[in-house]
Amino acid sequence: MESRAAGLAEAGDLVMAMGEGHLDPGAMPAEIGEVLAGSRPGRTDDAELTLFKSVGNAVQDLAVAGLVLEEARRLELGTEVEL
Repeated sequence: MESRAAGLAEAGDLVMAMGEGHLDPGAMPAEIGEVLAGSRPGRTDDAELTLFKSVGNAVQDLAVAGLVLEEARRLELGTEVEL
């Protein structure tokens, strides 16, 4: 998940599973950013399962949007409009 705190607070399916005792919050050892940065391990063998739960993260959304806009301008794609 991109944010453990957001996922545990906002992802209804996870919140419900925890409330019913089906999911231990400690079973979510890393956020995707931690794995990508190398500060936490991802899977260590093929028997482990990986679940990515996306709940949205405004800062990441804005960063990606900026990169998309930059690339579209570089490739001269799309139409910019004034708001």
